[in-house]
Amino acid sequence: MNNLKAGLIGFLPMGAPMDEVFARLKNYAEIGYKGVEMGDMFLRSGDPDENLARLRDLGMEPLSTSLPMGGAPDVSDVPEINQKAHKLGVHRAACMGSAMRLHVIGMRVQELFPSYDESMKELEGLEAVAKELAKEGIDVSFHNHETEFLTFYNGEAWFDLMVKNSEYLKFELDAGWALYGHRNPVKVMDMLGDRLCAIHIKDYMEGNVPRKSRPLPGMDTEKRYQFSTPMNFPNICAPGAGKLPTYDILEKAVAMGLDYAIIEQDFQKILTQEESVLLAYLLMKETGFVE
Repeated sequence: MNNLKAGLIGFLPMGAPMDEVFARLKNYAEIGYKGVEMGDMFLRSGDPDENLARLRDLGMEPLSTSLPMGGAPDVSDVPEINQKAHKLGVHRAACMGSAMRLHVIGMRVQELFPSYDESMKELEGLEAVAKELAKEGIDVSFHNHETEFLTFYNGEAWFDLMVKNSEYLKFELDAGWALYGHRNPVKVMDMLGDRLCAIHIKDYMEGNVPRKSRPLPGMDTEKRYQFSTPMNFPNICAPGAGKLPTYDILEKAVAMGLDYAIIEQDFQKILTQEESVLLAYLLMKETGFVE
């Protein structure tokens, strides 16, 4: 069994010129990181071929493309997704956020809460996209938050229903959000088996921080949804520094043959992004499961 490579998502200057992005990536490559999620950033600004050549010169690879944001994906999106994946040289298209209504953080809202039938319809659309892209050798991976574990239909968590009612859809498990959703991430990894195609290492400490209201995708920006219960973010910290059973997760990831341990941090606690990236790498490497 091979050790995991270190990858990351985020930790980059949002909206900055590509030269600034690459300066940060150079620092991360020197630490030991080998991959970066959301490869679409290298297609949107500047010359894509030049961007990808610069990335690979650093010893890093793009790890995924992404599905369209702002609404449930449709099979009509497949040609564009396929084109991006082949341009990047990746075999995974990630559903990262607002492609499904229930997936939006803080979606536990009475007046806007999707019904079982609405959620199933969105899942069917996502599964149809996954089926078509599978023909091209591309996995569609769903990235969870805690909502999928804390929302129940007919006594079953929506995450479990997603697994049960799909075949081609894969899962990119965010271990921190799973834990915050009262699930043991290692047991979820076991449950998913070969449906698990990537793992995100996110961590948090005791306590919560306020979660601010935000508009739903496609909604009039003047209309903010009202929380039916108090909403908070976990007290997110540098990956490996909090409650997450990082050692057990990485050990399981190696046993399952995954390629990367991908760190993610929704916001900074005390450390800077660069400090968090360094600490996360050292903590993961210290387990013996990460190169």
